[in-house]
Amino acid sequence: MTVVYPIAGYYQSKRLRDQMMNWAYNKALWYRTSIIWSWVPTLVIVLSVLISGFSFADLGFVTPSSQINEVGNLYFYGALAGAAIYFIYSLYAIISFRLSDKIREEHANKIPAAMRMMLPVTLKEKRAWTLLAISAGLTEEINYRGYLFFATPLIFGPTNGLIIIAISSVLFAIGHIYQGKEALKPALAGVAIGTIFYLTGSIYPVIIIHIAQDLVAKELLKEEV
Repeated sequence: MTVVYPIAGYYQSKRLRDQMMNWAYNKALWYRTSIIWSWVPTLVIVLSVLISGFSFADLGFVTPSSQINEVGNLYFYGALAGAAIYFIYSLYAIISFRLSDKIREEHANKIPAAMRMMLPVTLKEKRAWTLLAISAGLTEEINYRGYLFFATPLIFGPTNGLIIIAISSVLFAIGHIYQGKEALKPALAGVAIGTIFYLTGSIYPVIIIHIAQDLVAKELLKEEV
């Protein structure tokens, strides 16, 4: 997570930018390739956990409950409310971008040119991006939340939840370092998502809001033929 992910992300994005500069690129293919490679480490992690005698429940595939990490009901329900607001806001953004070209352009113009090049434009690209969003929501949450929150105290002993949230957020940002200054946004998102995961004890809410968040990016650029 600290070495392979950022290096792979950097070279993949650099390759795409080089291809686009030469008008010899296929973003839909790049999205599909990214999906395949994102599942390789995730499957290794899942199989390692299962072979070691643990279960999917240890990775957070359980019903949300305040008892899992022994947090107060106020924090638990606050986290669920936060997840709901996060999800609703993502839906609002998607609908706003679809209904208003002006709002869409205002947000799109704030994105660095290097990042705009990676976003989907054609119908084919947007369909591939949808699959990428779903895949990223599953794999990244299993890796950065489910696995890290499970493995850190297992390896290093009892660890404060805030420390694990910080570690997962930093690693999440490092994994997106190829985005340059934009990597700050994944870091902040990592803090929010990590906090929700810890307080609810379940990976389901964070997978849902992660997918919704990535689907917002799909709508940033107007569809072209």
